[in-house]
Amino acid sequence: MEKKGPKRGKLEGKDLSKDEEERAAKLHKEATIIEGCIMWENLDNPEYLDQVRRGGITAANVTVAHWLHDFTAATKRVHHYKELAEKNPDLLHVRRVEDIQEAKREGKLGVIIGFQDSKPIEDDLCFLRTFYDNGVRIIQLTYNAQNYVGTGCCELSYGKLSYFGREVVEEMNRIGMVIDLAHCCDETTIDAIECSKDPVIISHSGAYSICNAYGRNKKDEHIGALAKKGGIIGITFFPSLVKRDPRTWEVQKSTVEDVLDHIDYVVSLVGVDYVGWGSDMFGGFLDQKYTPPYSALRWWRPKRPDIYGRGPTEVFDPFPEGLDRHHKLLNLTRGLVSRGYSDAEIKKILGGNFIRVFERVWK
Repeated sequence: MEKKGPKRGKLEGKDLSKDEEERAAKLHKEATIIEGCIMWENLDNPEYLDQVRRGGITAANVTVAHWLHDFTAATKRVHHYKELAEKNPDLLHVRRVEDIQEAKREGKLGVIIGFQDSKPIEDDLCFLRTFYDNGVRIIQLTYNAQNYVGTGCCELSYGKLSYFGREVVEEMNRIGMVIDLAHCCDETTIDAIECSKDPVIISHSGAYSICNAYGRNKKDEHIGALAKKGGIIGITFFPSLVKRDPRTWEVQKSTVEDVLDHIDYVVSLVGVDYVGWGSDMFGGFLDQKYTPPYSALRWWRPKRPDIYGRGPTEVFDPFPEGLDRHHKLLNLTRGLVSRGYSDAEIKKILGGNFIRVFERVWK
């Protein structure tokens, strides 16, 4: 792992030069950009889908099922989004890396069908294989609570993978499905990294050393273990994981600079090959300045402010200024240019590192 020191420069309060602006625009257009995590609503609403596409995104890990869905419900949702991708000429269902390359060539958005929780597979490996056969390519082992596989970050007590969880990891390795650990507790996170033969991802998270959100942001030891296996952590834009008071957990106003600080930290710790981005953003919530009661923020914040923070309100936190909509994603590339990353490094962070993992895992 090639480590890099802190980067130079700040985007905030300074304009890029004309040459830097042109370079950022060119890089953003050329790069294969992978969004590590968005919710399904972005595909169902034409306005938000347009914002995603205007952001220059090539492919996205789209959460189509989670903790509320058993096998039957998740299967219906998978078929809905497969059909949506088939009928919409601007979308392409991604099953292999070649599909991402095709999406880039044709100017489409590649839809990588993913789950945020392994609850839909219930306690049956046959269900896991069925989802793979139907085009699911990423499954997050846990959400915030305990399930058959392991322990989420918000539980009362924490544990490693269950015996069934180890079977799930082994089977996901065998069939070629990407393991995601974004919401796992520390013990399940490190156990899954060690048990997996393949690289794993943390699709939308941050550096615990910058923002001390237990479980949702990952500690140095987790990032180091992830990198040694060749995995990747996607830095999130989710406000309570970007910036807050470390003592009171009060969520603080953030900007693109704060997101870049997380990226810089990971690069300094393990190198540029193991970091990407995953916004966890849905335009509808941002437009309404309201987060629905079923969300992690509303459900878990009263119980676990050490994870999901406090305020500014109990129902909504503004996303980082400059990165509060997908169509503003060029600001991330501009920031990486400002901080002195090379063209090759920027393309890795924007999507190349995710593609490397997909090439390794997907059969």
